[in-house]
Amino acid sequence: MSRRVKNVVVLSDIAGVGGGASKIALLTAEILRDRGYNVVFFAGFGDGGEQFDGMRLEVVHEKPFLESDSKMRGAFEGLHSKKTYMKLRGVLSEYSCDDTVLHAHGWTHALSSSIFDAIADAGFKSICTLHEYFLSCPNGGFFDYGKNEICKLKPCSVRCLLRNCDKRSYSQKLYRVCRLVRQNRSIKRANPKLCYLSPFTYSWLKGNFLDDGDPCFLPNPIDSQGEYRPTPIGLRNGYLFVGRMDPEKNPELFCEAMTRLGIEGTLCGDGPMVQELRERYPNLTFMGWCDKDELVSQFRAKKALILTSSWLEASPLACLEAMFSGGIPSIVPDTCGATSYIEDGVNGLWFENGNLDSLCSAIQKIEHEDFYESVCSQIEECMPSLRDDRSLETYAERVTDLYEALYE
Repeated sequence: MSRRVKNVVVLSDIAGVGGGASKIALLTAEILRDRGYNVVFFAGFGDGGEQFDGMRLEVVHEKPFLESDSKMRGAFEGLHSKKTYMKLRGVLSEYSCDDTVLHAHGWTHALSSSIFDAIADAGFKSICTLHEYFLSCPNGGFFDYGKNEICKLKPCSVRCLLRNCDKRSYSQKLYRVCRLVRQNRSIKRANPKLCYLSPFTYSWLKGNFLDDGDPCFLPNPIDSQGEYRPTPIGLRNGYLFVGRMDPEKNPELFCEAMTRLGIEGTLCGDGPMVQELRERYPNLTFMGWCDKDELVSQFRAKKALILTSSWLEASPLACLEAMFSGGIPSIVPDTCGATSYIEDGVNGLWFENGNLDSLCSAIQKIEHEDFYESVCSQIEECMPSLRDDRSLETYAERVTDLYEALYE
């Protein structure tokens, strides 16, 4: 089938993998390149690497705004980077808006919302995958980092403005408010097609200034490692935590549950809390950072994966990786994006966010042999359709269809 779009400019803060958004941005670029598109990867900073072979890489800055040698200059660049604007305008001058689309994945750390002004002024069409909540919330997470709890205040309302919810300081919060106001003015000019990861993330972003009431969903693809090879149920033992050891990931809740129930627990990940947790919970196994092969081994050895995040995880892929490689269920908070594909009591379990009793109750259900076998059977049954839904091939079809639809 002939296609109108020939060139795609993928926009990302990082030329590499620094988090979920940058990982999907790179994966999108690789998928498009392998399907014959001329791909330009436009990044805020990063060294690139062999994964960018076969595509054009453009990097604007040497480091993210927060690491700028001049804090004042970094702050102004973060609000609206003229250097980013000029660089992107220069790139777009080499292409035609008749066959070129821009796909934004992240801009707050090293690009700024000036990318949208460049898109608008050059007259190009674009889509934007909303990996976080920066479209509506100043700190991008609907989360009060001081209180370590989800925030349900109306973004940028008086009560919101008076609340010191930022991870760093109240002045940083006010700066983020200014950045959001400036950002949304630029986004409105470019009028990109907004793509939500799931109905869960849309429920928090619903009613935003570009919401037309007909949301477009673009789930993140997953390049699952290894074949589906579950360990026999009787040989699985213990529970697994995967994630960075940060307060908002709440790894201590996992540790408390394992300790209370006297169950074997393993934690894969690194971060500021890891040393303290090692000392407080010598009964648990701390693996540190694990590569993909080690994670697959853990998924195949454990009974279940447990997510304990306090904040609104938009699209945790570890639950899918656990199912796809090891066939194991996940226990997740009821305020987690994984609830979009994990059905409570069917192919996994939900528990009340932050509630130790609720988490322990869910674990005890998994410990019942009949229930566990039922859940694993449901995973086996839904595996083909879920794999297909999150495959690279399905993602490629969805995203390229979206590009072509911009011209209809």
